[in-house]
Amino acid sequence: MSTGAEVGGAEGAIPDLLIRGGTVLDPASGFEGPADVAISDGRITAIAPDLAARGGEVFDARGMLVTPGLVDLHVHAYHDVNIYGFDVDPICLASGVTTAVDAGSSGPVNFPGFRRFVAAETVTRLLAFVCIAQNGVTRGEMFDLSYADVEGAAGAVLDHPEVGIGIKVRLARSCVGEDASHAREVLRLAIAAGEAARAPLMIHIGETPISLEEIVDTLRPGDIVTHCYTPQEEGALDAVGRVRASLLRGKARGVRFDVGHASGHMSFDVVRRCLAEGLAPDTISTDLHLRNFLGDFIVDLPMTVTKFLALGMPLGDAIAAVTSRAAATIGREDLGRLEVGGIADVAVLDLVDGPLRLRDSTGAELRHDHALRARATVRAGVLHRVDPRGSGAGDAEERTTA
Repeated sequence: MSTGAEVGGAEGAIPDLLIRGGTVLDPASGFEGPADVAISDGRITAIAPDLAARGGEVFDARGMLVTPGLVDLHVHAYHDVNIYGFDVDPICLASGVTTAVDAGSSGPVNFPGFRRFVAAETVTRLLAFVCIAQNGVTRGEMFDLSYADVEGAAGAVLDHPEVGIGIKVRLARSCVGEDASHAREVLRLAIAAGEAARAPLMIHIGETPISLEEIVDTLRPGDIVTHCYTPQEEGALDAVGRVRASLLRGKARGVRFDVGHASGHMSFDVVRRCLAEGLAPDTISTDLHLRNFLGDFIVDLPMTVTKFLALGMPLGDAIAAVTSRAAATIGREDLGRLEVGGIADVAVLDLVDGPLRLRDSTGAELRHDHALRARATVRAGVLHRVDPRGSGAGDAEERTTA
């Protein structure tokens, strides 16, 4: 990790913001240790111990983790248009998330509106997978093949790389119907769009009319299986409870596996078996949408990461899954890292003492002694402090004694 005492090595510069006294954890560089982070004009200007504030704003991060801004690879953010969409800023800025990726809420027809009226207006950086279905994910969006627009979906990504980063398709029966041959053709069209866009495909699994083995064997390196730990039919485990061999083969050749927690796609039992057999997640995401953050079952990204810590995932690996690996998955290596001269997207996180009751999508419970909570989010150099009495959506789901 490159470090420096002042802006560009110049003497006498005054940082706009100094994050003081935290433990910097940056998986991209492998650095972990005590350091201050100085920020000016939206950029990181120094990472080193005992930096001078000289009058700028100071955030006291003693006893806390300072990480790259978190990347949530799966949300639904097309609020007031798509049936799943919600306003991401109140949740993301309270949970350390500086970049959120919309998972197909818009298709070729309404992507321009998403780009202009939503992505351009949020403080949180919003990127998007463009749905193969012309109007985005909705009820039964690919019941009819005429709803697919390969050229339009690919064009949205190619023409607007500042927002569009890939293609999305849902292969559940509720989205494509019961016919296996029809689902197979939807998958073919989605892959064709990904190839035309030279971009990854994110595919929603669970209750698919074709086997998960066939799906994964069809995917290209870099394509993403979301809801990889779903308890639903055609999930990661076979009839005897073992991880399907095709998934391990897919992972070995570069297929990515994303959590996509939501309210129906995360099973502690499935995660345990997959971790034991080598199917760890490449990325951890929430699948936050309008119907799961307003109800009794709520997930934010730090709380979702907490569940993987409770299941035995090392802290550094879990943070990489929401920073450097998430950024690499969408081809944005400029994100998810802390480096001098880089974008000043930073999360300040705290491990808060429990006891904590964690729940999965099946209602199963898991006890844990600590919760990962955001205490501040820095987006493009601007500090957003988090009320320590409750941060992020997860506060209503699993409460701690903090």
